Amino acid sequence: MKENKLNLAIIFGSKSPEHEVSIVTALQAWDWINPKKYNRFLIYVDRNNQAYLCPAFPKKDYRYFIKKSLRKKHLVNFVQNGIVVRKAFLKKKIRIDVALLLMHGSYGEDGRIQGMLDFLGIPYTGSGVLGSSLGMDKATMKDIFVKMGLRVASYDWFWDDEFKKNPKKIIAGVKKNLQYPLFIKPANGGSSIGISKAKNRKQLKKAVKIASKFDHKILIEQSVEEAVDINCAVMGGYQPIASACEQPISEDKFLSFTEKYLKGGKAKGMAGLSRIIPAPISQKATKKIQAISKLIFKELGCWGMARMDFLYQEKTGKIYPNEINTISGSLSFYMWQASGIKPTQLIDKMVKLALKREKEANKLDYIFRSEILDQK
Repeated sequence: MKENKLNLAIIFGSKSPEHEVSIVTALQAWDWINPKKYNRFLIYVDRNNQAYLCPAFPKKDYRYFIKKSLRKKHLVNFVQNGIVVRKAFLKKKIRIDVALLLMHGSYGEDGRIQGMLDFLGIPYTGSGVLGSSLGMDKATMKDIFVKMGLRVASYDWFWDDEFKKNPKKIIAGVKKNLQYPLFIKPANGGSSIGISKAKNRKQLKKAVKIASKFDHKILIEQSVEEAVDINCAVMGGYQPIASACEQPISEDKFLSFTEKYLKGGKAKGMAGLSRIIPAPISQKATKKIQAISKLIFKELGCWGMARMDFLYQEKTGKIYPNEINTISGSLSFYMWQASGIKPTQLIDKMVKLALKREKEANKLDYIFRSEILDQK
């Protein structure tokens, strides 16, 4: 007997600085989704978080495709167990078996859409509310790394309002606890957007101004000199597995947005970044990075698939966990491919994990009978 196809909602876009990065990831993932297994429903979320049902992705000119989708005005409302598509006075409800979340950054990667989907009973790929929100906040994440006993680059954080009111006090604190050069980042951000490197007080003030355009919480990190970027992807639930490690190759002072997304063409995303897979590091360092990646994944309560970024000093052998990306650019397919998992298999595994989490959640008892309302 032929198995029924699943209704898969591919959700991308959103009110986020990483809006266009999300479109590129969706463009890639579309070709990895087997139409024999899934009925594909492409849902674009615009910069005001209005959702639209779109036609199939074209091979070229995705900018025109987005404009065309907006003109058609097939508006989407998320409802219990699915979506309602509206066109003028016509409405159609579609059951959604699984949502493939490809929304990078705010609203898509920070727990907000995850909470909505949980409320509506729609299974989704990736981490839940807590894992997503912890994975988005770099400052809170580093606090957890420290409590885990992991080696972390020296850091501090503050609110931009505090800096505006008393910049001298904040700068004095930074000078006391950290040494230049420093990296200044929006605490809740991704794709290296809003990140600057500062070598002195003047550059620090300018960098804070840039970062505060994207978040009110500002993270300051002391640079780990003579270190290289090493990334490792993790997939699973309570017993995750780790991928082959990669070393991104950067010509900039740090791995910038330009290096990540503008070197390989608009349809390649993170896949266009120059990299070495497997990373040219010792087997001992590789295994340690993979082990730490799985440890962090479990500690933060992550699920599905994520990418862990590290800094590695070859001379000292020191490993510094930097951050986790709970919805990674291009779904880190290149690292899984190097680990023997094809992109189509990656999608299948993510969908199965989403359904497994939903099944586990449904085992819990959400009803507790009491006599509170019977009291006089």
